Amino acid sequence: MAHLDIVASQVSALQAIENGTQPTFVDGHSLDVASIVAVSRKSYVPKIDDSDATKNRVAAAVDVVQSLAKEEQSQSGVTGFGGNETALQQKNFLASILCGILPDLKTDGGKTLTPEDYKLMMPQDWVRGTMLVRLNSVVRGHSGTRWNVVENLQKLIQENVAPCAPLRQSVAASGDLGPLAYISSVLTGNPDTYAWYGEGENRKVYDSPTVLSKLNMEPVSLIAKEGLALVNGTAASSAVAALAIHDCHVLASASQVFSAYAVETIKGSQESFQPFIHESARPHKGQVEVAANIRNILSSSKLARVQHENADPEGSLRQDSYCVRGSPQWIQRRQDSYSIRGSPQWIGPSLEDLVLAQDQISVELNSTTDNPVVDIDANYMHHGANFLAMSITSASEKMRLALHHIAKLTYTQLTELLNNNMNKGLPPNLSVNEPSLDYCMKASDVAAASYLSEIAYLASPVSTHVISAESHNQPINSLALTSARYTMDAVKLVRMIMSTHLFALVQATDLRAMEGTFRALLFETLRSETIARFGDISSIATDDDDFFQGITHALIVLLNATTSEDSHIRFDGIFRKLSGYLLKQLKPKLGANQEISLSAVEGWTESMSTRARDAFVHIRDTYVASADSKGYELLGRTKGLYKFVRGDLGVQLHYGDPQKDKVEIGTEVAKIFRSFENGSIGPVLLNVMGK
Repeated sequence: MAHLDIVASQVSALQAIENGTQPTFVDGHSLDVASIVAVSRKSYVPKIDDSDATKNRVAAAVDVVQSLAKEEQSQSGVTGFGGNETALQQKNFLASILCGILPDLKTDGGKTLTPEDYKLMMPQDWVRGTMLVRLNSVVRGHSGTRWNVVENLQKLIQENVAPCAPLRQSVAASGDLGPLAYISSVLTGNPDTYAWYGEGENRKVYDSPTVLSKLNMEPVSLIAKEGLALVNGTAASSAVAALAIHDCHVLASASQVFSAYAVETIKGSQESFQPFIHESARPHKGQVEVAANIRNILSSSKLARVQHENADPEGSLRQDSYCVRGSPQWIQRRQDSYSIRGSPQWIGPSLEDLVLAQDQISVELNSTTDNPVVDIDANYMHHGANFLAMSITSASEKMRLALHHIAKLTYTQLTELLNNNMNKGLPPNLSVNEPSLDYCMKASDVAAASYLSEIAYLASPVSTHVISAESHNQPINSLALTSARYTMDAVKLVRMIMSTHLFALVQATDLRAMEGTFRALLFETLRSETIARFGDISSIATDDDDFFQGITHALIVLLNATTSEDSHIRFDGIFRKLSGYLLKQLKPKLGANQEISLSAVEGWTESMSTRARDAFVHIRDTYVASADSKGYELLGRTKGLYKFVRGDLGVQLHYGDPQKDKVEIGTEVAKIFRSFENGSIGPVLLNVMGK
């Protein structure tokens, strides 16, 4: 499947689960990422497959374990653990794992945690996901866990109980022993383990006996292998990785939409996304898909040029080593910057990695990760190492590297959009007010740099830092939960940088709308003022398009080159420079005895400067940004994203005027960030992409 199809099906499935049209069944074979997200983040209650076939399979596995426990041949988890052949009771086995560090949770009547307490604990959504994955594994009938234990674990999910598990402890070999032991010990009623229970303001942390009492549940007394069956698996690593891949898919989609949006705001060319470049010349699957998606998004844009034009003044630069022959009045850049035209080649490989990571996680969610594994048909327990979660580590490493690449592209596009030497006529830092007074996104650039630096640090592999553990019984281990945890940290940072970028893109859209209104008025004024002052002494006329095209192009170059200047000096300088070009263009049109007086030129210069400045300030000061403003009309399919930000989220244009700016930039960027967190931006992105 194409990456976009995976994302669309996942988001659609999540919506269907939430509205009740697609229930999630825990049957050991069909658990998917959407179900993990729904149960973890939406507190959705899945339905367990309690068919006779499933119950019989689970019971048969228990019988195999109990039968083999009576024989002389040793069985791991029945007569001993790992390399240690000492007979251990299941209760003592769990107790030995409860060695992680948690905050002080002891209380007489339920405890409300402080922000500092949370830093030591797995988030509640991760814990819910962990219980779901483990439940799905044990119903496969390979673990040797009784049905009443399965039901009790299901009830914890049903009642929104989230056991308190340490954030750090697991090396994800012999399974995610730490978090799973803390979860399992709530089932046994261990008085020194705790869990969240209750809803809203009444949700607090209670000790396990209190939680069981509130649920009218009896503590479970574990039999042979049952303790090991509950903790010896990759459930925590898999659950966190599943949440991460869902988030990565959305961010990868956003990267494509934002890249298309960047083409529009920078007035770039659609040429770089044409099929021949990708489908014929270099047909990597991810690259082809990204190019097609961006091409589709831009197809109806009024800002993105269909192809390069040799006489386009918007592509002009005062200095540029990459240029072609063009009009002698400006040096022209033939191509858009790397961050624009190279986005398919940059994002494409990351899509391919995310598709592979999705496959790895999907297999793991529906696998048996115990050791030993009960073989009902052969009446045998196979000893292996399915608890080694290297496939999840591999998926997480790919996700984190993809996140870095997405963030790097985002940052590059953002900084070029803020740079008035690269953004084709937008003001520095996207300031609406005078540049000497309004610094707008100058500090946002710095904030984005801090996010990217941390993302780059997190992109390093975790798997290269494995050390031997448990008296060298675990000389190799996956560190899968650590890797998945760092991936979730990277997700948060990428959301921050992308939220900053989207704020900038929408700000730039409104600046383009102001620019379009201003330029249309200015060019008409230029034509009428020039004819009024010089029409009698030259052969120019209202329909002299060649003459006015030349002078208009020169004016565009000057407008683009002076956006860092305040308006009270900017337009005087522009029209003094333009007056020289005007004289040069008028001379070939003069008759034999005609002359142009310097006073006429000076009058033209002063009039155009004043009228331009007045029009500019008026348009700027009266512009109102809304979901239906003129900025909306300029865009292609990104209209939907602009409307979402300005309308649904209520993000305001930053005017650089304390009378108009009621909230700070960070407050507005945070609105976008929360739309990533709560998932509301996902369907919008897919709609923009045509799904």
